[in-house]
Amino acid sequence: MPTKRKGANLSRDTNKSRSIRNRRAQRTEEQVQEENTGARVRMAQLSQEQLDDTRAERNEVMRLEQRQSHRFTVNRRRANDQQRQQAHRAFVATSFLRIAFQYEPDIEYYAHSKVEPKQTRTLARRIIMRID
Repeated sequence: MPTKRKGANLSRDTNKSRSIRNRRAQRTEEQVQEENTGARVRMAQLSQEQLDDTRAERNEVMRLEQRQSHRFTVNRRRANDQQRQQAHRAFVATSFLRIAFQYEPDIEYYAHSKVEPKQTRTLARRIIMRID
């Protein structure tokens, strides 16, 4: 069997931890319940002893932190949306430029949602002038 490493189980092998382990192992169910209720009572007393001022201050700090994190996420989302919209607009603009120089007579450009009737008339006049 390999030898034990030096310092491997320091927390388990101290006298205090051994005595606590033994005490816990020998407790009855009633003692466990009593200790649990005692711990609950102590925690309730601690929370009551806290001043309302400190509790309110802590709540205010938490509220401010939540607002700040919410603002950060909203701003980041807004920036991402703006970048996406700019990229989309640039793509649409370049595709319309390509369309302007590659006119296909069988495509109904006037039916596109981005083209206004005034623009269609101007475009049609230019095309007719080139054809004539």
